[in-house]
Amino acid sequence: MDRDGGQGSTQGVKLEQNMIELETHCAAKQLDLAKWPTDGLESVKACPVCESSQRRVLYDEMRDKVFFCAPGEWVLHECMNCGSSYLDPRPTPATIYLAYRTYYTHQRAERIPTASLRGVKYLKRIMANGYRNWRFNADFSPSNSLGVLLAFLLPSERTAIEHESRHLPRRPQYGRLLDIGFGDGAFLDIARAMGWDVTGIDPDSKVVNNALQRGLNVYQGGLEVMAQERGAFDVITMSHVIEHVHDPIEVLQTCNRLLKPGGQLWIETPNINSLGRSRFQHSWRGLETPRHLVLFNGRSLRGALQRAGFTNVQDVSQTSPCSVIYSMSQRIEAGLDPYVETPTPAWLRFEIIMARFAEFWLKPRREFLSVTAKKPDSDS
Repeated sequence: MDRDGGQGSTQGVKLEQNMIELETHCAAKQLDLAKWPTDGLESVKACPVCESSQRRVLYDEMRDKVFFCAPGEWVLHECMNCGSSYLDPRPTPATIYLAYRTYYTHQRAERIPTASLRGVKYLKRIMANGYRNWRFNADFSPSNSLGVLLAFLLPSERTAIEHESRHLPRRPQYGRLLDIGFGDGAFLDIARAMGWDVTGIDPDSKVVNNALQRGLNVYQGGLEVMAQERGAFDVITMSHVIEHVHDPIEVLQTCNRLLKPGGQLWIETPNINSLGRSRFQHSWRGLETPRHLVLFNGRSLRGALQRAGFTNVQDVSQTSPCSVIYSMSQRIEAGLDPYVETPTPAWLRFEIIMARFAEFWLKPRREFLSVTAKKPDSDS
């Protein structure tokens, strides 16, 4: 921890307060979080991704160190065939809600209208809009076409815009998009502004109600609400969803059924082979036991998509989450609440810089996997 005279003293007090808050938080839950209901567990004897039974224990005696609401201890196994990791035993679909009792509430981040911005922020927005209009066949206003040139001169800015827009293809004359697990609805707002006919599904009744109040076409539940649909969407997106589901292959197969021939699937999920996981081990933020039931690496995700009928699986550009993931993992390692911010030690800042640099050259070791995949054309 940095110590700069009075500032360091203040930071020390804040850190001590955070530790006290965490201890109080955990003590208050200790009685009802002792064990997961024994009749609410199911055994997983084979890898949910490749069905191999060859495995080894990766981590045991794992607890919920992120939201402190899931009872019990958990064992994470590594598949010796595909390298994915999965819980065994794990919560049943009927009891998994217990792991979300104090899960973060999805709050919509209000986008400041362009007209309300001033100076550099205003210029940055209209330049970004210029690139969005060119890249995605959108109609954001106000905009400046010089943003296209600037986006290519500033690759990091271009990457941020592409990632925020989930690498959507240029919109056809009429394009339908489905976002599975839409959360705060921010992406649905962006896609709708680009001219897409958007639909969202999410199991959280609160976020569904919030989205309905904003005029979005959304439904509460999982993919079962789309049981009657087939070949209905041009694009399907899933941001940090696939790791939460009990049967990822079935979900991917359903996505394939829902897409039109030639349609695109976009997925982002934590990477079990990331540099951060190797660094922080069982304290890595991406584990999030027991909400994350299955964790992929690049090879196993690609194999799962191909098994579900997808082709042309491509890694896509992403903004590095190292700063957030490393900071939260360090707080977990220290026994703190990862969502209560503490001063970032100088050594951790250095590690984050090095991790970002390493990610540029070692793409299979990035914190997240971000890919697109295609449903084959009908005549292929």
